[in-house]
Amino acid sequence: MMHTRKFPNGMVLELSGDLTKSAEAKLIAGLEQETELGRGIRFLALDLSKVVYINSGGMAVLIRLARMGSKAGVHTFSWGVTPHYEKLFRMVGLTEYLMIYPNEFAVMQRIEALNL
Repeated sequence: MMHTRKFPNGMVLELSGDLTKSAEAKLIAGLEQETELGRGIRFLALDLSKVVYINSGGMAVLIRLARMGSKAGVHTFSWGVTPHYEKLFRMVGLTEYLMIYPNEFAVMQRIEALNL
């Protein structure tokens, strides 16, 4: 499941349930339908607090989302990542494209501090 909400110069993707390869088409299509990355949207925030399971296909989806954002000049953030998945994100290099924060408030503070 995916729900989007916008904030000034950015968008939050609230993800829930299992994140697997089968979610890729819906997530990518939903993201492309909602916005034009790099134009009106400069920040992409992923709320993973309701994601219960991420397999290797889901990890690939997150990498693709973060790389799409990076290529468009979008800063990508996340919160709600369990310590287990945070370790995996670091191992696969996802943290090169996706900054992890403890909660939404910390992400929004970081975005404000960037002054972009």
